[in-house]
Amino acid sequence: MHRIIANVPSRKRDIYYIEVLGKTLDILDVFGRSDRRRLSLQEISAVTKLNKNTVFRILYTLAEHGYILKEKHSYGLGPKFGELSDIRLHRRDLLSTASLHLDALRDQFGETVNLGVLDNGSIRYVDVRESQARMRLAERVGASDPLHSTALGKAHLAYLSSDDVKALMKQAGMPKHTPRTLTTLSSLLAELQTVRQLGYAVDREESMLGAFCVAVPILDSQGLPLAAISVSGPTIRFDESKLPAVSQALLKSAKEIQKKLGHS
Repeated sequence: MHRIIANVPSRKRDIYYIEVLGKTLDILDVFGRSDRRRLSLQEISAVTKLNKNTVFRILYTLAEHGYILKEKHSYGLGPKFGELSDIRLHRRDLLSTASLHLDALRDQFGETVNLGVLDNGSIRYVDVRESQARMRLAERVGASDPLHSTALGKAHLAYLSSDDVKALMKQAGMPKHTPRTLTTLSSLLAELQTVRQLGYAVDREESMLGAFCVAVPILDSQGLPLAAISVSGPTIRFDESKLPAVSQALLKSAKEIQKKLGHS
């Protein structure tokens, strides 16, 4: 039987103590100490000894900012919360470890190579190696793109639970960027199943006409996505014919990065 383990300490209430912030941190502590990914409002209220209305309002606010994901009558930690914990611990190691692989992929295929992470319902580019070709695809570091229409996004989504995918799509929406964009949850979930089977995701002019992109995830030891790497280029020279070679090279690079980061 699953148990919720939490020990909410008593604190001295002085003039510097912010009561509502303390209650928020108590609620987050419940998720950190529990052996379950999702908890009900009643369970959180019982452990924290806070009334349900207070707990609901705090959870609602956290969900609005991406720190909590609500699905029906249960709550789980959201991608924003996970990213914050990863930033300090892993981001610097990720960038330095991936750097040589990004350069090698760019040189091998002559196309732009991207490194992206999940950031509050979108893909955030944290490193880019631009193609040297006059006509090329490129994003600036710090820019973001939707999850549902990009290879980097689908490479992330494929390794999250279906509940988390649904919650992210509800949060961010599924706008149509081109006639090829997936705009229904059912079509996206079917696509993500294919991504898991193949190990890589493809953007076939779904985010921009004339653009083709292939991406693979970089997974942690639990099989959850830390980041994703992609190769992207204009369809006049980069298309399905390059898919076998590019996907294998990306899978090899991702595996080596995972190993160097300590994730077998």
